[in-house]
Amino acid sequence: MIDPRRGQPVDLQTDRFRLRTLRPDDASERWAGWAKDPDIMGGLNAPVRDMDRQYLANFAAGFDNRSRYLIGVFEKQSELHIGFFLVDVDGMHRLATIHAVIGDKAWWGKGVTNECRATLLDHFFNERGIEKACAVPLTGNVAAVSTFKKQGWRLEGTLRGHRLSFADGSRLDQYQFGLLREEWAALRKQAGPR
Repeated sequence: MIDPRRGQPVDLQTDRFRLRTLRPDDASERWAGWAKDPDIMGGLNAPVRDMDRQYLANFAAGFDNRSRYLIGVFEKQSELHIGFFLVDVDGMHRLATIHAVIGDKAWWGKGVTNECRATLLDHFFNERGIEKACAVPLTGNVAAVSTFKKQGWRLEGTLRGHRLSFADGSRLDQYQFGLLREEWAALRKQAGPR
């Protein structure tokens, strides 16, 4: 029986990856290991944490596929879970805030984020009624910031001293990037898939 409080899960494909809603049974030691890695957590300004499989199963169960989505990135050939996207939707304003984590460092610098995010943008703009996508990376997260610039997102502003550093308590700046549905459609028409 389908829970009426939950929306339709996501299940999409790119050339190299499958993107699908994460389920409690996706909880794994591999996924838990990403939270223990200071390189991964540092870019998120999050503390290194010890998460067990039950914690991750409960975490995955907390997403409703209406206002909150947890979408896994799986390499198609091996079916290996290499990362995830967290998407928060404000239905009233037709706005989606997108966060990405590529936990498998072997895939860093290989275009995973933009390939997958392009497919998610297509889906959320065309199938889920979203009219604007947003993202708020820390200004010091050079890798994340470069993906938004390369993909054509607009830098809308800098939120000065907007976050506290988990590392040392200093105040950190955060960028606000935005992308309107019609801007994305124009980018797709100009350049094709990215």
